[in-house]
Amino acid sequence: RIESLHPMLKRIPHGKSESYYRENHLFSFDEFVRAELDVLRDCLKPGGLAELKSREKYGPPDGMFADVFALRDTMKEDASFPLINADEFCYGERINSTIPLAQWEDIVQQYPDKIIDVYSIQLVRSIIGRGLYVLFLDWWYQRFPQENIYVICTEDLRDHPDETMSKISSYLGLPEFDFTNVTNKGMYNVGFHTGYDTVTSWEEIQEKSMEDA
Repeated sequence: RIESLHPMLKRIPHGKSESYYRENHLFSFDEFVRAELDVLRDCLKPGGLAELKSREKYGPPDGMFADVFALRDTMKEDASFPLINADEFCYGERINSTIPLAQWEDIVQQYPDKIIDVYSIQLVRSIIGRGLYVLFLDWWYQRFPQENIYVICTEDLRDHPDETMSKISSYLGLPEFDFTNVTNKGMYNVGFHTGYDTVTSWEEIQEKSMEDA
């Protein structure tokens, strides 16, 4: 049954160690990152797919951001940066069970004896791209005044939770509040325990960080 879901499994020898399968038949984090960098390098270049598709969808006269594209077209090239939606246009669609997304077509062909076996495609789909915040924020700043947008770092929520929560509360104009009783409990939706149903203690987070170091 499993082999029918992924034809390449028929070629994998049985009875080997976990380290053998990880090394020879599963893609590594580094390989996912290198593959994505290759995709982004081509997609985000001047005149690349992301720029062309973003303009095609959002820049026509009846487009949602037509005014922004028109204004930037009047600016000097060195003073203007195109609106780019990398997340929507750089990664491609599903091809088949062997190639879950078009962005991995080249590495699957390069390593035919490896399979993409991950808990969630979304976890590895955009390892680099989701961190290019300037591309995402650019769209928001075109529609909302800068003073109406407050950006914080996840690291600040982790390393300075009380101070960060107080700054957010102050920005929203809320009364002062002592967040200590909340933040002392730990974090929700951390990498090794996703979701908001259970809090992960700071002790567990520290232990996990030491294991990964």
